[in-house]
Amino acid sequence: MTTLIIGIFGHITEASLAIEALKDLGIKAKSISVVTKQKNAVDQISRNTGIGKTEVGIGNTGIFGTARALSIGLGMHPDTSVAAGPAAHKLAGAELNEDNIEAEGLAVSLMGLGIPDEDAVGYAKHAALENILVIILLGEEDMSQKILSLFNDHHAIPLGSF
Repeated sequence: MTTLIIGIFGHITEASLAIEALKDLGIKAKSISVVTKQKNAVDQISRNTGIGKTEVGIGNTGIFGTARALSIGLGMHPDTSVAAGPAAHKLAGAELNEDNIEAEGLAVSLMGLGIPDEDAVGYAKHAALENILVIILLGEEDMSQKILSLFNDHHAIPLGSF
């Protein structure tokens, strides 16, 4: 049975150190994804940890990306998520619309990964607040307690705190 474990981090350094500690536990980089609102944060984590290249989603690059960035800056469109790792293709480019976070965007993408609805909405709210989600995909081995302890050691933010 596959298990997803998600940690929430408020700073690039904490997320990067947690990922390195996960790798020291034997978790392969190809099982670790990150998602947040800030592209530079994902770029830096990806570069420091080797989890994969940053993805921004369809329509967020080139001239369309520039136009979209301007419309986001003007408040005409919601921000979108940026991701790296194996889940990036499902999570990158998802809207982070704080006004309707329960019904669309990143919350729905997380639900598609099997995250319960209420938790997915909470994680999407954290990403919209520029916190960094570190997502671990575990196979058959049960390392969840070790991983949760490791996240706590690296100052993970509780899901219910905003």
